[in-house]
Amino acid sequence: MAANIKVVVVEDEPAYRHAIEKTLGFMPECEVLAVCKDGQDGLEKCIANPPDVLLTDINMPRMDGIELIRKLLKQEKAVQVVVLTVNEDADMVFEAFRAGALGYLLKSSTPQDVIAAVRGAAKGEAFITPRIAAKVIEDFRRLRDDDDTDDSELYVLSDRETEILGLIAEGLRNKEIASRLSIAEKTVKNHVSNILKALQVNSRTEAAMKALKAKFHEG
Repeated sequence: MAANIKVVVVEDEPAYRHAIEKTLGFMPECEVLAVCKDGQDGLEKCIANPPDVLLTDINMPRMDGIELIRKLLKQEKAVQVVVLTVNEDADMVFEAFRAGALGYLLKSSTPQDVIAAVRGAAKGEAFITPRIAAKVIEDFRRLRDDDDTDDSELYVLSDRETEILGLIAEGLRNKEIASRLSIAEKTVKNHVSNILKALQVNSRTEAAMKALKAKFHEG
């Protein structure tokens, strides 16, 4: 079968990088354009020769996967991104999808799942590891239960906290928010902690989702 799915792999662990290459080798229609060790190299390779699918880890040196996804999709919107990581944190899943990822797999996924995700992504189809999907569904259920509370409740946030909450809803992380607002990352963390307490939520994901429907009062 002629190669018709062009893939770039970004993974900083040598052993797993080799495992991914081996897995993709079982796809006769797959052409691996590049295998990169970090996000910066991955971005440069994808810009120079855009793939159909980017398969990337999240926690990497020089540039992490979330930043890679954002920067790449600003320039190459047609690239489909599948995250392959050990990170199960709900906030990270939210950030990945906000950045533009189409799929989210854990490294415990089978080679068959990785192949299915790449093939699906090439056709614009999402693929999410069942355990991650269950967490996302649980978040929505929790928010649905929260809908039973009084919608007229107002949250008293400072101007800065309201601004930071808006950036959280855009999917930005603390480091990026600090850079955007020219303040210390520690200051951002303190504001985020206050925001979570004010909104009575446990995660940035819940805060961002609640921000879309809650009424705010700037105090």
